[in-house]
Amino acid sequence: MTSLDPPAPPKIGPEEALAPGSTLLGGQFTIQSYLSSGGFGITYLATDSLNRTVVIKECYPEAFCTRVNKSVRARTLGYEADFQAIVKLFVREARSLAKLNHSSVVGVHQVFEDNDTAYMALDLINGRDLLDIIETEPNRFTPDDVHDMTLSLLDAVDHIHSQDVLHRDISPDNILIEDTGRPVLIDFGAAREEASRKSRVLSSVLVVKDGYSPQ
Repeated sequence: MTSLDPPAPPKIGPEEALAPGSTLLGGQFTIQSYLSSGGFGITYLATDSLNRTVVIKECYPEAFCTRVNKSVRARTLGYEADFQAIVKLFVREARSLAKLNHSSVVGVHQVFEDNDTAYMALDLINGRDLLDIIETEPNRFTPDDVHDMTLSLLDAVDHIHSQDVLHRDISPDNILIEDTGRPVLIDFGAAREEASRKSRVLSSVLVVKDGYSPQ
């Protein structure tokens, strides 16, 4: 660790999240509940202005930022440029993802900035992540199920690559299995890649995933 590396903050929890009832984009979205969080973002269940249920992902790179009331601010002046770079990449990535159109890739409806950070509005996928299923129901899928899911995911990856986009974090916890059995790729990792350039600690701990990292 060098003097340029940010300290390792505690893992994001619901206490860091926006409170239920919080509104975004001038009232177009209303937060209903906290869903989950990771080192680079917080996800929420929300409703839009047409009362449709969506998922909102907030750009929240915890090593570089903190929340002041609703606003997200750099932890220190020294991290301001790094934080802004990650927010800009989050927005750019979201705009690229919005161009994707594949049944096994989560849909992005909108990207916007609010509270001094950025957000994506995503499809709500009714299902569970593959890692959770593997750990709790190891015998749920037949060989034919695995074959069909693999072909669907490979077709999705081919579509993503055809649009000059990389996923960067394909692993069981980033694959949701819908109630119908269809796999859906979520949580693209461009923000992690950008943050890795800012901190060797993040590069070694947060950017790659044991067992799923390319050579």
